[in-house]
Amino acid sequence: MSIPFTRWPEEFARRYREKGYWQDLPLTDILTRHAASDSIAVIDGERQLSYRELNQAADNLACSLRRQGIKPGETALVQLGNVAELYITFFRAAETGRCAGAGAVQPSA
Repeated sequence: MSIPFTRWPEEFARRYREKGYWQDLPLTDILTRHAASDSIAVIDGERQLSYRELNQAADNLACSLRRQGIKPGETALVQLGNVAELYITFFRAAETGRCAGAGAVQPSA
């Protein structure tokens, strides 16, 4: 499943590629490539997660979602601040083909 995205202006993209910021790989490949590393991936205040810990937390989330009946391809609405859980959720949702969006959900009556 392809996830829609907004393209950057070509000039920005060219400059970022030249500087090595963009390597034309999905963000999820960063986590996959470094999943065994103890290098710091996320800093959330005093809390730090290595790539290994981030990957493990994301795997735990995926297992929990499957146990709750959420299947690949279903939409997941996520509203989180700039905290470690945002990245845990993003990486696993993007990898499994779910859409991770931000917003408020009104409970149905």
